[in-house]
Amino acid sequence: MSGRVDAPVWPEPATATSRERAASAKVAFFDIDGTIMPIGTGTMPPSTVAALDWLQERGVKIVVCTGRHLDFAQEVARFHDFDGWLCANGSYCVLDGELVRAQELDHGDVLTAIAEAREKGYGLALTYDHDLAVAVPGGDRAVINDSWEHSPAVDYSELDLSRPVYQLNAVVPPERDAEVLAHTPHLKSVRWTEWFADIVPADGGKQEGMKAVLRALGATREQCLAFGDGNNDRDMVAFAGVGVAMGNGAPEVKAVADYITSACDADGVWNALTALGLRE
Repeated sequence: MSGRVDAPVWPEPATATSRERAASAKVAFFDIDGTIMPIGTGTMPPSTVAALDWLQERGVKIVVCTGRHLDFAQEVARFHDFDGWLCANGSYCVLDGELVRAQELDHGDVLTAIAEAREKGYGLALTYDHDLAVAVPGGDRAVINDSWEHSPAVDYSELDLSRPVYQLNAVVPPERDAEVLAHTPHLKSVRWTEWFADIVPADGGKQEGMKAVLRALGATREQCLAFGDGNNDRDMVAFAGVGVAMGNGAPEVKAVADYITSACDADGVWNALTALGLRE
């Protein structure tokens, strides 16, 4: 078992209900950026690694829940082994090496979204199972976010539409979300950054991936924990038996959380487990 981490005591208490549910948890879901990894650092706090170790040693499955595609999500495996991967904001989900959910975007909506992006000249990323492609005018990388600097930049006409698409990312500011979605009735935005919108099935989202994992485990929503910080984590945190918002999280996430812990880079995961009575 991992040794004790010298983390400061986070003074906020958890409710009795949250502590009771946490004690019976079978699975814990974790966003990546801003939750288990401070944004832009490319590393994981030692206290978070220790907390993940402890959960698994207790018999709790630990599952990444992210907007990334599978290969990009599994970059965090260099810090810790995970039991599952909920990718593309819950549209593509793997548990213990088995695919448990794959919800493709409506093909007609994908075609419409590409045509709209081409006409209006904004970047559009298509997330597949293990990778993504970014369409930009003339392949001009200057118009896309540097989050995809290692992904191929192509013209809209070069996108591979023979493969299932699990998520789109439209490189537009928040005030343009309604415009982007105006002609794609089967899609919605679960934006977490001002740089681009995560676009998923209208009946999808991270919570739908969570449901698939819970069914596979024979567990209930009351028997899961969820940790998140961004707006695309809101439904995940609200759905969980115990939803934890990071101290650096968006106000919308904190508003639905059962518990608000310290920031990601201030031992937030470790402190939450302590407050929930899972660590002494």
